[in-house]
Amino acid sequence: MISLNALFHHRPTAIVVIGGAVFLLLSWAIALEPALDLKAADDARPRKAAADPAVERGRAVYLAEGCGYCHTQFLRPLFIDVPYGRPSEAADYAGQAPPLLGTERNGPDLSDVGTRQPSPLWNLLHLYNPRSVVPRSVMPGFPWYFDIVDKEKAPANALVLTMPPPFLPPGKVALPRPAAIDLVAYILSLRQGSSQEPWRP
Repeated sequence: MISLNALFHHRPTAIVVIGGAVFLLLSWAIALEPALDLKAADDARPRKAAADPAVERGRAVYLAEGCGYCHTQFLRPLFIDVPYGRPSEAADYAGQAPPLLGTERNGPDLSDVGTRQPSPLWNLLHLYNPRSVVPRSVMPGFPWYFDIVDKEKAPANALVLTMPPPFLPPGKVALPRPAAIDLVAYILSLRQGSSQEPWRP
C-alpha cells in the first residue's frame, strides 16, 4: 500500500487535485450554499411596490416638519411596544432611503399607524388641530396646511373639515392643501407587512 508521503512526493499533481477538491468543498459548505439559501429566502419575501408619488411627497413633508423628532418608526420587542404592533423587522424598511427611525417617542410610534388609525378624515383633523380628536395631545397643530373658507364657498367635490368652535370660527370649514393630503397619504402608508394601495382623495 502506497503511503501519502510517497504519493505526494512522486505525484505532486495529487497535492493540487486533493487540495483543490478540499478547497471547493469547503467553499461550497462555508460560503456558497449559505449565500444561495439566503438569496432564495430573500427572493421569497414579499416586496413593497414602488412608492406612490403622493406618498413620496408626504414623506418629504414629514422630514421637513421634523416629525421624526417626536415620533419613532421602530418597535422594540418589549411589552410596552405591543399596542403599536409587532417588533420591527429589517423587511419593514425595504425601499426606504434612509429609514425614518426617529429619535424620541413624545408621540406614539408610527410604524403601523396606517392600520391602527386608517381614517383619512381623522388624520386630517389631527393634523389641523390634534386636540380636536385627542383632547390631551401635546402635538402642535399644522393649520398652515389648510385654507379656511366660508362653508358655502367650499367646492362641492373638495375634502372639507368641519369642526365646532374654538377649532374653527362659526360658518367656516378647513380645506386641506395638497401638502396636507400628501402627508396623510404617507402616514396611511405606514403599515407593517401590508401592500395595500395608497390612499388618494
